[in-house]
Amino acid sequence: MKVIVFEDDATYNFEPLTLTRGSFDLRIGLFSFADRVKHYMQVEQLDFMTRDYIAEYMRRKKRVRANEPDAIDDEAIFVNGLLVFDRNLQKIARKIKPETIVLKGDRILIARFSETTARELAHLFTNAPSPEILKAMKSKALEKIQCEEALLITHFWDLIERNSLQISDDYETMPRLKSRIPDEVSVIGRRKNLYIGRESDISPYVVFNVKEGPVYVGEGCEIGAWSFIEGPAYIGPETVIHPLSVIRRGSNIGAACRIGGEVEETIIQGYSNKQHSGFLGHSYVGEWVNLGALFTNSDLKNTYGSVRIMVRGKRVDSGRVKLGSIIADHVKASIGTLIYTGRKIGVSSIVGGTIVEDVPSFVFYEKTHEIPVWEIDIEEAIKIARRIMSRRKVELTIEDEQLLRKVFEITREEREAIKPRKGVFKYTDLLPS
Repeated sequence: MKVIVFEDDATYNFEPLTLTRGSFDLRIGLFSFADRVKHYMQVEQLDFMTRDYIAEYMRRKKRVRANEPDAIDDEAIFVNGLLVFDRNLQKIARKIKPETIVLKGDRILIARFSETTARELAHLFTNAPSPEILKAMKSKALEKIQCEEALLITHFWDLIERNSLQISDDYETMPRLKSRIPDEVSVIGRRKNLYIGRESDISPYVVFNVKEGPVYVGEGCEIGAWSFIEGPAYIGPETVIHPLSVIRRGSNIGAACRIGGEVEETIIQGYSNKQHSGFLGHSYVGEWVNLGALFTNSDLKNTYGSVRIMVRGKRVDSGRVKLGSIIADHVKASIGTLIYTGRKIGVSSIVGGTIVEDVPSFVFYEKTHEIPVWEIDIEEAIKIARRIMSRRKVELTIEDEQLLRKVFEITREEREAIKPRKGVFKYTDLLPS
C-alpha cells in the first residue's frame, strides 16, 4: 500500500513560508506534518502530491517521489498535508475500504483508492487543488465519511495556537523517555516531563519548568547557564540556547538554531538565529533566518483587539488577540528591527527599522530610516544564501539555487507593486554629497 501526502488549496494561506516548501513540511508539536504521517502509518517512504516546482525540488534534492502518478502500483491512501495525523486517524485510514473519502466540511482529509482509481485520479491532487477541482474525485467515491473531530489546519495562527497542546500530546504518546538530568539543573514539576537527548550539554543553574507541560531537548544541544525554559517546549537537535535566555511555553525551535533573549509561543523551522536580547512571540520563522540584536516583534495590539492579517490579498480577522509575524526563509533583520503585529516578511528580504506593513520577497526594506526600497537581485540573494549556509557547513546546492530563482519569478508581481529601485544597492549612495 502506498501512502501519499498531498497539499490542498489552504497551502497558499501560509505564504511566504510555503513559497519554499510543501505545507506538509511545516512543523507542529514534535514533528512536521509529513513526518507525523510517516510515524503513525509506519512506512519507510512517503510519496507526495504538491505544486510542480516544489515537486521538482523534492525529487532532485530529497530523492523522493513527488507528482508521479505513474509510480502508483498498489492501493493508495492519500492524506491531507495539513492534517494533524494521530492514532485515531491511522485506524480510520487502515479500516476504510477502497473508494472511500473522509472529509471535514468540503476538504478531503483521507482518501483510499484501489490502484486503478488512484492512478486515474492522482493528477487531481497536484498543484494544491481547490475543493472545486476535487469534486470529480468525490464523484468516484463509493462512500463518504465526515470526520469533524479531526484537526485540519487552515492558517498559520492555527499552528501557533495548537502547538503547545501538540507538544504535550506527542510527548505522551511516545515511548516513555528516560534521560540523565544534571544535578546542577533545577526542575520545577515532575522530572519525567523533561527529556534531554544524548550528548546535550546543560550548564549549571538552568531552570526547567515542566509543571504545565513537558520540555523535549534534542540530541547535541547546548543550553547556557541561568536560562529558563518553560514547557510545553521543544528544542531541536544541535540547537544552542545562550545563557540568560527565556524560552516560554509553546516554543518549538527546530534543528541547529542559535537562540538568545526571549521566545514565546513561536515555531522556528530550523537553521535560524536569534542570538541576542529581544522578543520573538506568537510567530512562525522559516530557515536560514538571522534576527539581529534587539530584534523585537509585537504580538499584541495596544487596543487588545484581534489581529488582522493579509491572506492572499485580503485582510482577514484572525480572531486572535495575540499574533506575531510570519518570517520566511533567508530573511535578515538588522539590529533594532521592530515588527508590528501580524506582519509578513518575504523570502530573502533584508529589513531594518520599524516594519508597519508586509514586506515582499527579495527586497531591501528600511523605510523608517528614509531609505528607498530596493530589489535584491537574485544573483546577490543566492550569493548571500551560499555564504550564510557555508557557516554551518551546509552546501547551497544547484537545487536550492533553482528553487530561489523560481520563487524570485513567482514573487516578481508582488515586488513590482511597490516599485522598488533596482541595481546594486550601496549605503554610500545615500550619503549627502
